[in-house]
Amino acid sequence: MSWLLDALSALGAGQQVLMGAMLLMGALYILKVVKIGKVIGDTVSSGAAYGIAILVVGGVAIALGWVDPNVSAMTSQLGTFADTVWSAIGDWVIEQTLGRLEATV
Repeated sequence: MSWLLDALSALGAGQQVLMGAMLLMGALYILKVVKIGKVIGDTVSSGAAYGIAILVVGGVAIALGWVDPNVSAMTSQLGTFADTVWSAIGDWVIEQTLGRLEATV
């Protein structure tokens, strides 16, 4: 949009017109930022609503006895998953990080 300001100054527009154009451009950019913020806010609030619904349904299912969670099995599976992920990518991440640190020194 700076081309607009350049065109106005080339046409000999006064300082008031240039200032008005700059304020209008600022307002348009603020409007764009607000729209992007609204999209992000809507996405986060939708995710929170889905999370709350899942937790409520899970709580009701556990309370009614439809689901019998086994905490020790869940933590064991989580530990196995973490070990698998670490063995797959953890060493590679460390090697890459050390390589970049050595390259900068």
